[in-house]
Amino acid sequence: MYKDCLIIGGGISGLIAAKTLHHQGISVTILDKGRGIGGRLATRRLNYGNSQEGVIDYGAPHFTAQSPTFQNMLQEWLELGLVKVWSTGFNRDNKTYYCGVENNRAIAKYLARDLDVHTSTRVTRLEWRNTHWQVDTETGTTFTGTKLLLTPPLPQTLALLDNSNILIKPEIREKLSQVSYHPCIAVLALFSQPNLIPAPGGLRLEGNPLKWIICNHQKGISPSGYGVTMYASPEYSQSHWDSNDEIIVQDLLNSAATWLNSAILTYQVHRWRYSQAKEVYGEPYLAITKPGTLVLAGDGFLDSHLEGAVLSGLAAANYLLVSPS
Repeated sequence: MYKDCLIIGGGISGLIAAKTLHHQGISVTILDKGRGIGGRLATRRLNYGNSQEGVIDYGAPHFTAQSPTFQNMLQEWLELGLVKVWSTGFNRDNKTYYCGVENNRAIAKYLARDLDVHTSTRVTRLEWRNTHWQVDTETGTTFTGTKLLLTPPLPQTLALLDNSNILIKPEIREKLSQVSYHPCIAVLALFSQPNLIPAPGGLRLEGNPLKWIICNHQKGISPSGYGVTMYASPEYSQSHWDSNDEIIVQDLLNSAATWLNSAILTYQVHRWRYSQAKEVYGEPYLAITKPGTLVLAGDGFLDSHLEGAVLSGLAAANYLLVSPS
């Protein structure tokens, strides 16, 4: 399975990079350890018998666009009917907040169209073989490519490089190791009745344990069920990472009780170990030329928001387009 470029990580950075390279005639393969594509563009369905179905975004609930580059990209997505304006002036900050029309994972699925994507594919080792990279996976499948782009959270990227005996200059390695992330525990819940979360269906809280509460029904992606996403604060997520799901759910339900006025039907808990970067690298990507062309990018490079991940993936792709083979 030889390609011009192999991309590890199917989040928004990897998808944007792959789409950019593909449009320029570069053959690309994306490898992702998750069951679904998209990373923080994550959506799940919760069913309660045959009566209700909740469609719930549980990664990034929304995103903004500050740079002209991302604004142009969003304009195209708006014209395609892929995204919509969810709110203007949300949190009284005068920013425009966007979300997927169908759901946020639908954005990732759109970007992945026409691409060679392998999910449930965990990479175990990288090796430069004189003219190309060889990528080994847990399934035993081997992929090869001239260039390699790594977009996972940096702790995972560094662990993979270490396991592959790929050396980085000590000063660069030290800077990469300083990139850190907030954890986040998300509770996906389906309720029997509408809630009292104020329009447009999202509320940011500064307290502990609850940081955000999102009504996916008001958001427009869960028309047949009252699906709610509750995001724990970084402090609570850190201290309760190993707590039982039942304890976490009860704590967040108690914190959200003012806005929830019906019985919970079913729920799931998802732990995001690398939710948002709190310390970033400060450059859009890192290019390494020896032993072969290797680029690191992702949401730990520019900022913690989805826009930063998009710009990082785009910059990495533009470098790969002009870098020597």
